[in-house]
Amino acid sequence: MTTWLRVIASRLRAVVTRQRLDHEFDDELRDHLESLTEAYQAAGMSHAEARRAAVLKLGHPQQLREANRDHRGMPLLEAVAQDLGFAFRTLRKSRGFTVVAVLTMALGIGLCSFLFSFMNGFVLRAAPGMRDPSRLVALQAPVTYQYFESYRDRSRIASATAAFIGPAPFSVAVEGAGAAPERIFGHLVSPEYFSTLGVTPVLGRFFDPDSDPLGGAAVVVVSERFWRMRLNADAHAAGRTLRVNGRRATIVGVAQKDFLGVLPATAADLFVPVTANAAVAPELAGGVLHNTASSIFKVLLRLAPKVTMAAAEAALDAQTRQLDRQNGKRNPDRDKQGRVVRLVMAGGIVPTTPELRAFVVAGWGLIITLILSFTCANLAGLILARGSARGREIAIRLSVGASRSRLMRQLLMESVVLAIAGGAAGLAGAYGILNRPIPGLHVSAFPSGLVVTPDLRVALITLCISALAGAGFGLMPALASTRPDLVTSLKEISPASGIRYRRFGLRNLFMAYQMAAAMLLVLMMGFAIIGIERGANRSGPGFDTTGVYLFSVDPMRDGYSPGDSAALLADLPERLARVSGVDGATLAEPNAFSFMPPQLSAVSVQANPGDKETVHHVSLQKIGPGFFAALGLHVVRGVESGFRDLRSDSDTSAMLPVVINQSAAQQLFGSGDPLGRLIRQGDQIFLVAGVAQYEKSAVFQRASVPAVFLTFTMKDLQHGGPLVVVRVRKGVGFAPLRSEVKAIDSRLTMFDVQTMEKYLAQFNEALKYPTSIYGAVGMFALILACVGLAGVTAQAVVRRRKEIGIRMALGARRPQVLRLVMKEAAAMVLVGSVLGIAGAVVLVRLLIWASASFGALNPESMEPAQVVGPPLLLIAVAVIACYLPARRSSTIDPVSALREE
Repeated sequence: MTTWLRVIASRLRAVVTRQRLDHEFDDELRDHLESLTEAYQAAGMSHAEARRAAVLKLGHPQQLREANRDHRGMPLLEAVAQDLGFAFRTLRKSRGFTVVAVLTMALGIGLCSFLFSFMNGFVLRAAPGMRDPSRLVALQAPVTYQYFESYRDRSRIASATAAFIGPAPFSVAVEGAGAAPERIFGHLVSPEYFSTLGVTPVLGRFFDPDSDPLGGAAVVVVSERFWRMRLNADAHAAGRTLRVNGRRATIVGVAQKDFLGVLPATAADLFVPVTANAAVAPELAGGVLHNTASSIFKVLLRLAPKVTMAAAEAALDAQTRQLDRQNGKRNPDRDKQGRVVRLVMAGGIVPTTPELRAFVVAGWGLIITLILSFTCANLAGLILARGSARGREIAIRLSVGASRSRLMRQLLMESVVLAIAGGAAGLAGAYGILNRPIPGLHVSAFPSGLVVTPDLRVALITLCISALAGAGFGLMPALASTRPDLVTSLKEISPASGIRYRRFGLRNLFMAYQMAAAMLLVLMMGFAIIGIERGANRSGPGFDTTGVYLFSVDPMRDGYSPGDSAALLADLPERLARVSGVDGATLAEPNAFSFMPPQLSAVSVQANPGDKETVHHVSLQKIGPGFFAALGLHVVRGVESGFRDLRSDSDTSAMLPVVINQSAAQQLFGSGDPLGRLIRQGDQIFLVAGVAQYEKSAVFQRASVPAVFLTFTMKDLQHGGPLVVVRVRKGVGFAPLRSEVKAIDSRLTMFDVQTMEKYLAQFNEALKYPTSIYGAVGMFALILACVGLAGVTAQAVVRRRKEIGIRMALGARRPQVLRLVMKEAAAMVLVGSVLGIAGAVVLVRLLIWASASFGALNPESMEPAQVVGPPLLLIAVAVIACYLPARRSSTIDPVSALREE
């Protein structure tokens, strides 16, 4: 090995010091020649004969120099360097072609880098601040604390195990700072949380069972971001006091930089131990650590070495079934199913199952592959056309002895140089766009831990793919360009005069593929854009948003007991409704007005007494009394719930009244009367008391969402603060509402105060970015397809110039000539369009089926037949792109064309 390294080092030095070694070899060769010449002269030869004899004995000097260079240096590296130099010189002479080719590749590679950066940021990038995040997994469903302790103490598949509840909201104020309480999200964690994640403290310590016993003094750990932004990076922060949910808590540590919890998409800045008092964290009320019915703890596991995710899932599934039997939780229906335990990968920005991650990577990878292949096909078409134009040059080089392999290598080197230059330019463009704030986009539209700026991995992958794509797609043009008819090329005779014109050659193949890829991209992007904008823009929120305010309160975070919190929330709408200028007030779930696809629940109804119950899927949404009146909506039949229903208990034996919208009435009961009918969900029975004129929209949903509106109960209000919705008259504003809330209790913290218009605007801003990305991809496909088709058509006109001249000399008219050229282009456009549409139908249906299996989309939300505009637009623009260069064929002068022989 040492000998090989010495040889390589010696050869590399020879390449660097080539000129000096050449001079030394020339001096040595000259000395040998002079010595031999003198020896032959001494033997009686003349100087000329002696010189010739010396050269014949030693060899020709130039051959000796080449042999010496090959022996001492690295011939392959030198040949590549020569080819690179020749490629740069050739491309510099053809500046127009070079600029077009580099811009084409820069556009395609830049778009691929842009998309890959998002996929890298959302799916592939590891969560920051944790050690070896690839070994972290989590249970998909929460469990009780007793189950977690069993996993921790008896499982051998994990080297460390932790439990947490989160994200959980906290009302936090820094004591002594004089600032009002803020709403901060965090995690309730077991003592093993930080060691399982491999996080170290910047200051202080983390939780310890001995130092922080159950029911002891309240302690917290804060993130480095919280420490820097709210504690001014105080070096003595450990020991300072915060007021958390109205209670004093001592900071014992600061987590390391960039760590925002195991769910960076919903960043955690505060960490509270599960041993804390319920007054600090209401989630811990009711003795949840010992309650066998409270399945609220998410479990994290760091897999032991050599333990796979599948093996861990099987082992935990068996252990969970055993625990179910020991605790009397055996469920025959669940036992008949597959595994009751599912694991997700917990080391990324968003926890995902391997199947969902593969689905996302495959979807984005398909788009990136289409864009890349489309771009490279366009580049190959340009290189092929340029190779045809360089036919005479290539024929001359072949005729004087140049090998075909050397010419192919040089042509491939030109393709690689163009691809790498375009890739570097595209990567720089993507970095410049992603490294600056995006105008008009709200900060909350992206997860806190998301970083989409291209990193080293994106840069390396981009450049490697650019080089491989350039070599791969440059191979076919290189093969075609180095196989000319030498006599025809040297005489510059049109191929049409010697051989039959190839109507379905390599150029036409590229042409059809470009059209198919463009059609596929345009259709898929059109489906995505229409699906995203369909729900938000079809009918809006479904009510008049003028004068509607939204805000949230959470009394338990301000020191209330669960019972007092529920009582305050139950009284709050009535108190606010009595304020002067208020037309209505109500409560709603936090995501009540979101346009995201809702989680549908299975309910069963009975069409007629005695009939079998049929199962339907609807959206179950909890609301407060006067919900529809506060939104200015009408209950077209029946009545909506009142305050008496709000104060009821959620006993499963009680029959609770519900209001349904008209979509749900049609789906559940058809043309029958829905009033008084029963809806069953599990053991709970609901009585339809009214039908509201409220049609909800959602992205990727073709029809209105069928919704069943349940009334909040006192038990519901004990589990977190709902959304408060208030409608005020024009000119009233929010100040009276704020004063009324402060009059109820000055401790109450109002957060997320905003108008309904602002809420909807933020949601629309969040949708701008994906729609702009998909729109850019579709526009890119449209433009590049037109450029490629126009270029191939123009090159075909040049190649058939003599044939067209002969036809026109024989009496062909201009429309006939134009039809001749357009016939070929139209055939390729038609073939590509059919292939693209067929591929789009298959792929879209496949993506819908796959996403529906993850609960991501409604299987009926996308239908290719609904989108007619994009393909018609692409076909029309493609025809125009082919027509413009084809029109030049009708202006060819037959005399000048026939003289070119």
